[in-house]
Amino acid sequence: ADLTDMDKVTNKEAVSLMVDLGIIVGKPDGSFAPTEGVDRATMAKLITYILMGDVDAAIFEGTKTDLTDIDTNWAEGYIKYCYSNGIIAGDGQGHFFPTQGVTVVQAAKMLLVALGYDADNRGYQSNSNWSVNIMKDAQTSGLMTGINAKATDTLTRDGAAQMIFNALFANTVEPKYAYDMGVQYVTEYTK
Repeated sequence: ADLTDMDKVTNKEAVSLMVDLGIIVGKPDGSFAPTEGVDRATMAKLITYILMGDVDAAIFEGTKTDLTDIDTNWAEGYIKYCYSNGIIAGDGQGHFFPTQGVTVVQAAKMLLVALGYDADNRGYQSNSNWSVNIMKDAQTSGLMTGINAKATDTLTRDGAAQMIFNALFANTVEPKYAYDMGVQYVTEYTK
């Protein structure tokens, strides 16, 4: 990656790979702006890119969601792709808040679900310990390697590059489901 501020980047290998692969791009002035925060819409785009490649997000714009604050956002298609795959869920009241900064724990949840973890089974949502559950799995899966931030911190561009880099090298998992009286539950995860 030929970036003008590479000397300010902490996670040089991750940033170089993400820029070289086109997953994250530099700024128009040739810089990377490593300390700048990543918003929730951008995180949806980054996750879509690592799962689908450089796909035209317009193909997902017809996807129905209960999110009321994304229809005019530049990342509408990416958000709808992530929503339809359970990677994001919004706040349960129809809001995704696409322009708000994504926190470390929110980004970790998105990446864990992208890796195959079932958000309900793992207690990532509708659970009073959701943040602890996410951070525990993010730690054990290797997503947090090289990340020096608290769960509630806004994820920086440098941190996002490192988390996505870690996700590319993490084991994916596949949940095995069983049913008890019509209720689905996860019996195990295979790597």
